[in-house]
Amino acid sequence: MASSIEKFGNGQRSSHSPVYADQIEPAPSFAQDSTFRILVGIPAYNEEVAIGSVILRSSKYSDKTVVVDDCSRDSTVEVVKLAGADVICHEVNQGKGAGIRNIFYYAKKENFDILVLLDGDGQHNPDEIPLLIEPIRNGKADIVIGSRFIVKGMHNVPKYRRVGQEVLTIATNLASGYNITDSQSGFRAFSKNTFDCFSFQQNGMAIESEMLIEAARANLRISEVPVNIRYDVDCSTFNPVKHGFSVLNPIFKLIVQRNPLLFFGIPGVILFLMGMAFMFMVLDTFNATRHIETIYVMAFLVCSLTGLLGLFNAFALIFIRDVRSKPSAVR
Repeated sequence: MASSIEKFGNGQRSSHSPVYADQIEPAPSFAQDSTFRILVGIPAYNEEVAIGSVILRSSKYSDKTVVVDDCSRDSTVEVVKLAGADVICHEVNQGKGAGIRNIFYYAKKENFDILVLLDGDGQHNPDEIPLLIEPIRNGKADIVIGSRFIVKGMHNVPKYRRVGQEVLTIATNLASGYNITDSQSGFRAFSKNTFDCFSFQQNGMAIESEMLIEAARANLRISEVPVNIRYDVDCSTFNPVKHGFSVLNPIFKLIVQRNPLLFFGIPGVILFLMGMAFMFMVLDTFNATRHIETIYVMAFLVCSLTGLLGLFNAFALIFIRDVRSKPSAVR
């Protein structure tokens, strides 16, 4: 399956200047455009410091803002209500993926045409929302990702983070078949026709990669536009190494689940055939010497049984993949 991805905002060549949101005329107000109903969705956890301004600035470009509070321990919910956004509260902490799942459910139930996701910590610039949704409005994309890395030298990502993000992006691209430059960006826009394309199996931070993998399976068109990210407001408490492995491990599992024949089926067949070869060696030796070579017998048992186990896992994962391919109802 050939996946479709485009770069917008001069993102294909680093010698071009990036397109910034302040170069875009927001008129006639996006929020007043009757052609598209736009929802801004914000998954939040302990974001009382910045989320109020994020909501107010986002409201210039949207018809409504909804925040999913993941059982914050601060005053996030109170600030969200004061800023005029709708809020959905988790009774227990469930993770970012669970928050995004409920945002999609809200967007579908309220019949919005475009959903914009961004973080509540102030790292994403709401004034870049027009740039993000333009490819969808023009019918050129189903999903648009705000990328920090389309234009070389544009980003100010700390080097230790850049290395980890590059590893995760390579893994995601291998699993999806896309050529994304910033697979971990949480600043994204989705057209209405994507709302039923995701199963939301990942509750944690691997949700961004899972969505790209499932977008590829649905043959959705993905575009990227250059955006700016602030790191002076980064309040993350995650250890970057621990966080990287917590995302990479689910990505690897997704790769295996999406390609069970490659990881289990083909090795299983090879091992089973090797086991058969050792069996014939046992029989041949016995016919010639009337003596059973124990080492050949052990090799036959290990290879044939391991091969059968690999084949069983491959078919089991294919069955599980087919069951999960049907998007589950979001609660």
